[in-house]
Parts: sequence; structure tokens; C-alpha cells
Amino acid sequence: MTALINAIEYYIPANTVDCLELDKSKPEWHVRNSLPKTGVRFLHHADNDETTLQLAFTAAKKAIGSLPESELPDTLIVCTQTPDNLLPHVSACLQHELGLPSTTKCFDLSLGCSGYCYGLSIAYGYLAANISKRVLFVTVDNYSKMIDPETNKAYLLFSDGACATILDKPEIAPFFQFGTDGSRNKSIICENTGISVMTGKDPEAPIAKPNFIMDGYNVLQFTIKTIPPEIIKLTESAGITLDDIDLFVFHQASRKVLEEMGKKLSIPEEKLIIDLEETGNITSSSIPIAMKRAEARGQLKRGDKIMLFGFGIGLSWSGAIVEY
Repeated sequence: MTALINAIEYYIPANTVDCLELDKSKPEWHVRNSLPKTGVRFLHHADNDETTLQLAFTAAKKAIGSLPESELPDTLIVCTQTPDNLLPHVSACLQHELGLPSTTKCFDLSLGCSGYCYGLSIAYGYLAANISKRVLFVTVDNYSKMIDPETNKAYLLFSDGACATILDKPEIAPFFQFGTDGSRNKSIICENTGISVMTGKDPEAPIAKPNFIMDGYNVLQFTIKTIPPEIIKLTESAGITLDDIDLFVFHQASRKVLEEMGKKLSIPEEKLIIDLEETGNITSSSIPIAMKRAEARGQLKRGDKIMLFGFGIGLSWSGAIVEY
């Protein structure tokens, strides 16, 4: 059976931060007390000169490097909120670096933690309409370059990384669920980025550094109140119940968020993936990386009916039920 998700490969930088070591240098952060909530022990950061494009290229090359020319993707989608430049789009640069032909359809998505299922839905639309024969969907972010490691406790959550997913037209159609609460747009925001650095500013004034701000409490309340009902809506649209799902792979936001959602939905522990101790929160890449790691452990198998669900920046959410 041809599945939507053909293959997943990922890249996490080797540069590792042990959060327990930060307990010594940042006693005011109370890292040991935070660990049971975040669930993150190790963070992975790109080198200072390692670009978003380079992260994306490493993951993408792993995914398509061994494919014959006849099996290469004809469409390339990149999901990122940390592009190296506002323009050109990252996918155009990546198409060139990968050596894909000029006939390749390329575009970017500006989404964070809800980005994976949005990307899956767009790719599926292209495949179902026969616009594309195969899609390479790359999720990538380089958050360490915009989070101050000295003053911002969000530093304890986020890792850099990229994931590349090869997508084909499936025999069994997936189901999707989406939503946005733009009234909470400042709950996760990075100031002093984009054109805002110049808009209404003194042209002679120095450009301020990016300032990542996250209202953790507000985001937590949003997630545990808003997302579980949306998950139920997704199962209803697919004509199934939660019991019919073999594995739940949600955005790996934090251990506390995942545990709270599991309790609210009465998901058996063995069906809920919580896997961010060694990787951290890798935004739009967290779902496919968790899938790849679960498959390597034997927890995810071909033929499984799985639910994917992402939520975060926007604030927004997206989910999918797919036959793996």
C-alpha cells in the first residue's frame, strides 16, 4: 500500500547543551525543578556560522541522496520561521543546493509548531490533484540564534534542527483539522525581526537584536483547553474514535503539555509519544522526528493509523490522521 509518508530523515546539530549543567551557572532558573515539566535534558544548537539553509540541506540530502533521478521529488516545500534572509525563499536556495531541476515547484511556509500538518495537507492537495508526483517537505528552524541564553528561560526548551519528509499520493486519503486564534498572536513572538526593524525607526539608530518572547502560562492554558476538543473534532471528521488510533504523535512542546493532553483525552501511555528529553522542542520538526525515532524503537509500524497534531505560534493548530 502506498502511504502519504514515504520516508523521514532528520538532522540535529552535534553541539549539545546539558540542561543540568546550567543549574550550576543559572541557579535562579531552578533548572532541576523545571526538568520534570519541560522534559528536556539535552538541547542541540547549530554552530554560530551554521545557517538555516545548511540545516535544511543536511536533512534533505539524507532523504533524497540515494534516490535515482526518476524518483526525485518534483515539488519542494520548506516550513521555517527562521529564514536566513527575508528573500529569496529558502526553498529556492535549497533547490539549487540539492541540484534539483528548474522544473521543481518550490515555496515556503511561515509556520511554527503547527507547520507539519499544514505542510502535509498542502502536499496532499498537490498530489491528489496530480499537480505533483512526489513532494519533499522540509521543516527547519534555527531558534538558538534568536533566544538570549543569558536571560531567557525559553532557552531551556528549544533546539535547532531540520527534518525532510518524502510524500507520495496515498491510497487511503488522510483527514485534517485546522484552526487559528490570532487574538493570542503575541503569546509567542520574536520582536526586532523582519521589516519591523526599520518601520517607524530612526534610520541612524542601531538595529536591535531579535527578542524572543513566550508567555508560557498563556500558551499552556490555550493548549490544554483548546486542543483536546479539536482532536475530538478530527476523529469525528474521520468517522472514528480515539480508540481506533494506534499511535498519537503530538508536537513535542513539553512533557507537562503532553501529559496534560494525554490525561484529558484518556490516551493510554503506550500510545502517546513523549520523546523530547534527548532532542528538545524542535518546533515544526518535532512531530516527524518523534515519528522517525518511534519507528526506530519499533513503536511505530507500517500500517498503523496515527494521529499527528501540532500547536503553537499564531496561536494556531493543525492535525492529521494518516495511515502509515
